[in-house]
Amino acid sequence: MKGPRSRKRRDRFPKRVPLLKPWLVKPEEFLKNLKPVWESGRLSLGANTDKLEGLARKLLGVKEAIAVSSCTSGLILLQKALGIKKKVVVPDYTFPATSHSVLWAGGEPLFCDVDLGDYTLSPEALSRIEDPDVEAVIAVNIFGLPPKVGELERVCRKKGWKLIYDSAQGLGGEYLGKMVGGNGIAEVFSLSPSKLITAAEGGLVTTNDRNLGDRMRELRNYGKGRQEDIGSLGLSARLSELCATLAYLNLRHLKALRSERKKLVDRYKKALGDLPGVLFQETDRIRSSGHNYFVLRISEESGTSRDRALQELKAAGIECKRYFYPAVHRVSAYRGKYPGNCPNAERLSREAMAIPLYSGMGWQAQEYVISKLRKVIAR
Repeated sequence: MKGPRSRKRRDRFPKRVPLLKPWLVKPEEFLKNLKPVWESGRLSLGANTDKLEGLARKLLGVKEAIAVSSCTSGLILLQKALGIKKKVVVPDYTFPATSHSVLWAGGEPLFCDVDLGDYTLSPEALSRIEDPDVEAVIAVNIFGLPPKVGELERVCRKKGWKLIYDSAQGLGGEYLGKMVGGNGIAEVFSLSPSKLITAAEGGLVTTNDRNLGDRMRELRNYGKGRQEDIGSLGLSARLSELCATLAYLNLRHLKALRSERKKLVDRYKKALGDLPGVLFQETDRIRSSGHNYFVLRISEESGTSRDRALQELKAAGIECKRYFYPAVHRVSAYRGKYPGNCPNAERLSREAMAIPLYSGMGWQAQEYVISKLRKVIAR
């Protein structure tokens, strides 16, 4: 009896699966915590921003957490705070916001290749860079997986480069058994709607440098110091109290949401691991992902192409995405201006595809994605 009923429920499943959905606390909980903000009339840099920053410090084990309007604004202000003015190495396989931040901060991006297995910045490729104008490196958490932190730090230490992290997709990731947030000089996280934890829009800068934390708080507020003097060229990059309230309430569920997504990812890998030419992002014993996205590669051995598979899944009502596409130095804004010789990044941009993964994803939705993908590849 159970079998037929289960199949009937699957047949009734609406055959449209989104790539992602933001996970939100119940509206009544949000409104309850928003009421004091409404009554106070203080809509930025208030009590809930303080609560969010305090919770982030506790969960990530860092001395400083600074809420900002976006990950990109945080990266721009961080580079300004560190006095970076020349070239900054960034991976060629990332979202363009990484290199955008370099340009907005007044520097110049220098694109570096990534490792084909884990998609993150290659320490070997980084070590081969000999440009005397390089001042810093922005390493990126890719789809929730931290890069090879120890190896990157050794390269940067040897060459005298500043190392910071674009951890936009990084919340929930771990390195050496500890949540990311305290690596390098600082890390910057995104709280946009596509992330594991969202504020609607916003970001967090984390660091163990108290002076840098103070500096970032000034820069996010026009450069205004404690004496109300404008001591430096800052931005309006504050996080509103409305967004801070949502982020604080959502962040309390970080570990549970990460655990749920890990189960979904493990199920995907078990169900799709035998398909020819389908490859997953590699990890190791000292790093674990926060599972912001689930991205797989469809190589030539699969008998199809990534783009063909994407179109067939789209026709079946399954939202997927070429991710990241194209390699950053080939986007229209950069093409011909900032060269890149990054064969691994180019290959990943041709083969990688994000498939649906979100908190609250039901087994029916995941089974539908699995069954359709298996038909596309195994045909």
